[in-house]
Amino acid sequence: MSSSVILAAGVCGLIALNDGLVSAAPLLGVEVTSSRGGWHRSPPFVSRRTSTPHWTDALYQTRGGSTEEEGATAVVDAEATADDAATAAAADDTSTNGEVTGDETQPRNLTFPATKPHDGSEEDPDGIPTRFLAMKKGDRAEAKEAWEGHLAWREEFDVGTTLQRPHPQYDVCKALVPHYFAGRDPHNNIVFVQRPALLDFELMRKNNATIDDLLLHYIYVIEYCWHILEPGPPEGIMTNILDMRGLSFRQMKNQEYIGFGKRFVNMMSSNYPGRSYKTLVVNAPKWFHALYKVFKPLLRESTRQKIVILKAGKQQDTALKFYLGDSLPEDLLSSGGKKEDVHEPGTRYFLPLEEKEACAPGPNSADEYDMRQFCIEQLELHNETMQEVQ
Repeated sequence: MSSSVILAAGVCGLIALNDGLVSAAPLLGVEVTSSRGGWHRSPPFVSRRTSTPHWTDALYQTRGGSTEEEGATAVVDAEATADDAATAAAADDTSTNGEVTGDETQPRNLTFPATKPHDGSEEDPDGIPTRFLAMKKGDRAEAKEAWEGHLAWREEFDVGTTLQRPHPQYDVCKALVPHYFAGRDPHNNIVFVQRPALLDFELMRKNNATIDDLLLHYIYVIEYCWHILEPGPPEGIMTNILDMRGLSFRQMKNQEYIGFGKRFVNMMSSNYPGRSYKTLVVNAPKWFHALYKVFKPLLRESTRQKIVILKAGKQQDTALKFYLGDSLPEDLLSSGGKKEDVHEPGTRYFLPLEEKEACAPGPNSADEYDMRQFCIEQLELHNETMQEVQ
């Protein structure tokens, strides 16, 4: 299989990972193994149908819901939930999910179950959350199998206590590949930015880290996202930004890179389905557009409607300002920030801030600052320290 086909398939997996599409083993040339929870199995992201809208078509669709009526209903439901939460808080001085009140200094409760209130599992006869049923288009047998696989994966990697355990490699893993919560979009969805082309194996070896360490770190980040940053209800969704600067065919000769991509896509699509609001692929090279047209018909209709592919220029800047609002990182703009990628292998893409007042949308956003401080607090509770990045 040519490197260009592998590359396009891998990126299709990244942009579709939150919709949990069907297996793509034939496309990626990967043998499906019996490993639990999708840790080693082929990424399930291929389905049928056609046509991705031009970014201008997507631009003028109603944001934050399928229709204006649904969007208005979601706002009403959210306001009602907020009122209920405020009433409950006023009636009960004790806190949940790790908060403490008054002068109490009890440890935070950072163990989280597989299900959450209002995720549909309580009403479902098999205890399956709605997201997993939607992932399998309502096929109960397949949804049940996927859910059982997810539960096995959680048990194997003790996912429920991820945030309770110390994570001394946090800074190291953050340095290996740029990924960060930039802020919130105009609909208050979390904005998550990734630069997959900058995955740095030289820095990984220098710091005695492994691909497994990085995958476990991503679990930490996503668990923090949906339990601390956006606990719900209702269950949250995010706007994903895939910055493709630096992407080249040369990377496809790197078996480490390919191996990480397959495992990452499979892990995310199998265990965190239905979390995407929009996926913006930015700074896409010219050849990527042509390759994407080949794979576009294989993606589910609902997935295609969420994908916007852009190349550097004024139109991309306009779309980014529209979708991200005040949370637009400056270095994503064609007209500002870093006009050239000056990152050198073996060096850090950015350094964490020591003061929250200096935070701005991007790698050093307020959300990123809070997450790192959360990690440091857990390290201190366990009498451990953060590993320095070499």
